[in-house]
Amino acid sequence: MTSDPASPTDRSARDRVARVASDAFAPAPGEAVAGAAFPKGPLLRLLQAVVVLVSASQVPAVIPGLDDYRYWERLDPSPLVRALTLQDPPAAEMLPATAGAPKANGDDDLDDAELDRMAGVHGAAQLPKSASETDDATTGLPSAPTGDDPLAVDDETLKGQAVWLEGDLEHGAPLFRALADLARGRRTHVRMGHWGDSHIANDGITHVTRLLLQKRFGDGGHGFVLPQGRTEWYSHKGVTLAPSEGWSLVNFLNGNARDGAYGYGGVGLDGGPGETVAWTTTAKSPWSRAHLYFRAKGRGTWQARLDGKALPKADFAPAAPTDLAFSWTSTDAAHAIQVKLAAGRARVFGIALERERGVVYDSLGEVGARGVRWKNADAVHLQATMALRRPDAVIVNYGGNERLDKLAEATYVQRMNDVVTLLKAGRTDVACLVFGPSDHGLREKGAIVSDPAIVKLIRWQRRVAKESNCLFFDTRALMGGDGSMGRWVKQGLGWSDYSHFTAKGERAMGQGTYHALLRGLRDWLRAHPERGRRE
Repeated sequence: MTSDPASPTDRSARDRVARVASDAFAPAPGEAVAGAAFPKGPLLRLLQAVVVLVSASQVPAVIPGLDDYRYWERLDPSPLVRALTLQDPPAAEMLPATAGAPKANGDDDLDDAELDRMAGVHGAAQLPKSASETDDATTGLPSAPTGDDPLAVDDETLKGQAVWLEGDLEHGAPLFRALADLARGRRTHVRMGHWGDSHIANDGITHVTRLLLQKRFGDGGHGFVLPQGRTEWYSHKGVTLAPSEGWSLVNFLNGNARDGAYGYGGVGLDGGPGETVAWTTTAKSPWSRAHLYFRAKGRGTWQARLDGKALPKADFAPAAPTDLAFSWTSTDAAHAIQVKLAAGRARVFGIALERERGVVYDSLGEVGARGVRWKNADAVHLQATMALRRPDAVIVNYGGNERLDKLAEATYVQRMNDVVTLLKAGRTDVACLVFGPSDHGLREKGAIVSDPAIVKLIRWQRRVAKESNCLFFDTRALMGGDGSMGRWVKQGLGWSDYSHFTAKGERAMGQGTYHALLRGLRDWLRAHPERGRRE
């Protein structure tokens, strides 16, 4: 096959490039040339040095085991090739979530036996029926639980961990009370919201914590999922999302919604008639109840389809923009649900996929997120949104991106106190927890040391937790403290950006979070034994 002849314009451009290259490598006046095309003297030595340095810089890209010596992100395997082929570098804030992240609808490969071991239980939780579900119409009391007691936490389950929740455990009382009531059949669900950045945007750490809590207290379903992430790296284990192309995205980071309405997860899609969003779950993520959260703008209609079959239409007609939720029920199984805006305009914030009873752990991470950006959200709207979802615990987990910002301590603490107040949304019946950022490493004299900015932020966040009446969890200390990310990378627990976790590292962090919550519950119950008694 022959290529088409170049046009005169193309040939002229190539000639100019050739002349420039020829001039660059031409010998200096008076310099001898012995039949060689390469230059001699200082220029040649410079070129040789450049070739050696560039070649050496690429060695870690091709030799296994030298990942620690890469100075770029794993997503960008060879910046030299990228530069020579004129490819744009990947956006910095997109890099973390791709490192070792599973496919958007992938399930974790943890089997039931491994989950049992990690959760410290023997088989799935067998919870009593709630009073409203009991078959004993005479007493109205829930039936006795079978199998392991979810509230029985032995030392063996917590063995090997030395970092726990800090602060007055009464700040976590709404969560601990809810878990005890769930275990004793006094309620059907416990909902937890975990807000954060790229460390949880792929639902890795949160997925493990979710599975372990559900093993012990019952599987209440996957929980809340956005209609679309702010970046393509947003994903949830066991769930695939597919929005149509006509939506307009708003998010709390950019602050691009005039009304400050970003919903429960900080992202919303604005659209009109004909726009759709679909969520599809795998067999490991069954659900029987779907709750759609949106902001209505005048009269309109949602048309939902479950596994391709039409569900009853849902009409809305608020006089002013209003935050609403519609719900649909189904058999308990894996499903595909699509919602279509058949008429009117709305902003959809996401869907919560739940089951009959158990723990629901909402993972609310976004790549590049900074907690202080919640200042862009309207407080009245956020209160209405939280009133619809009503989490029993608010977990605030930012800092990895703020370490790059130049903020004074007083300014940062005040802003984060305001963020905690916003997310608590005026409720006194919600537990509050601040999770500090994990370790971030810097190369210094051949060694990996902790970024001083992270150490500083953790100190500030501990102060935020105290001033906002929240518990504090030091995830960096959980990793091992100073220089821990360097050690985690060597053990295959972290990526060579020295900031983010591999799947193996996410499991360790997720289990550590679970253990901290479980230890907090155990110690709180010792001070409130009446909450753990069977009725």
